[in-house]
Amino acid sequence: MRFTVSTLLALSTFAIAAPTSSVETRQVEWHAVGEIYTGGGCTAQSLVYADPIWGPANRCQKLDRNDQIGPILSYKAVSVGAGCTVSLFYDAACSQPSNGFTAGVNGCVQGNSPFESAIVRCPV
Repeated sequence: MRFTVSTLLALSTFAIAAPTSSVETRQVEWHAVGEIYTGGGCTAQSLVYADPIWGPANRCQKLDRNDQIGPILSYKAVSVGAGCTVSLFYDAACSQPSNGFTAGVNGCVQGNSPFESAIVRCPV
């Protein structure tokens, strides 16, 4: 499913503000929305779409949940929950590089290999 950036920002604000009272609710939450690019430098020509990083905070999540995007060569966080940070990784286990690449809001992140996963770290 693809969303416009403004729709995702509105939904992410709602999701961040909404109380989470059950495991079922926590499985569909997100704490960050980012723009995914198939080229370096976060250029308009290589923008695929904006997409939330789905799942509970503080856990490794795939950036391409449906394996339909192709290599993610750059990434820009456009909305991150209060107190949360986004780290990007080259592998599906969120272990390479060991601390990941920090994706600050509106900053383009590009590495030496395609990004596969992310952790949105939020206060507990």
